[in-house]
Amino acid sequence: MEIVVFVCEDSIEGILTGVYDAWCEALSSGKGHAHCRLAVKMRSASAGGTDFFNLELFCIYRDTPSDTEKAEKVIRTLRRRLGEEAYEFLCYAMASHEPDKAEAVYKTIVAGLSMRQGSRVMDKVTDPYVARCFDLKRNVGCEIHRELEFLRFQELENGVLLAKIHPKNDVLMYLGPHFSDRLPLENFLIYDMNRRKALFHEKEKDWYMMDAIELHGEIAGRISTEEEYYQDLFRMFCRTIAIESRENRSLQRQFLPLYFRDVMPEFA
Repeated sequence: MEIVVFVCEDSIEGILTGVYDAWCEALSSGKGHAHCRLAVKMRSASAGGTDFFNLELFCIYRDTPSDTEKAEKVIRTLRRRLGEEAYEFLCYAMASHEPDKAEAVYKTIVAGLSMRQGSRVMDKVTDPYVARCFDLKRNVGCEIHRELEFLRFQELENGVLLAKIHPKNDVLMYLGPHFSDRLPLENFLIYDMNRRKALFHEKEKDWYMMDAIELHGEIAGRISTEEEYYQDLFRMFCRTIAIESRENRSLQRQFLPLYFRDVMPEFA
């Protein structure tokens, strides 16, 4: 029997839309959830930002555009039947960069809604899809924690604080609550270079996000005179406190991976 694969967009809204369509297909066709799968369109930086996903034989592929109404219906069901904790857990998994995340989330939702106590679905660790969601969630959580530690703001000439990141996972939205709470009186912008997304925060206002944003290189490179002074001062501080006889590059890379350093002023 042919498998129906719903190809959804790489976002929480896109994946939950795919879950809605796959669920309707499973019920209306009478074939069940075993004959429905989800695949997510991933962005390829090496191919000029084009979408791709793995194709398999003997499968019917259906494109699933994001639908806010469908996604909200799924969200309401998840919160009511599985609880806030499980819903947040799945949101972390959906922020992963792994291509199998949509299928893992879909089958985890199926498992949870089939249980009498859906809130205990995350205890079902013997289920391979639930276990996979655990792996995805842990990876995303670790990257969020590191971004909160290693993210660096630079003050531009116009007074706006700018930070650039290039995370493997889509963690930008999870940085907003932390930095808006820490910097409520600042205008700041956090730019995800991999996904061309930006998080904005206006002074004494809430934060918001925008997609398909191109950062103006010339404006972003104009840091204030005071910022340049403090960057030089901080680099000098880092060099001064270093003890050459105890230098351990391997341990340093363990605590501060090279992956984060190209957007940190002290390593520029």
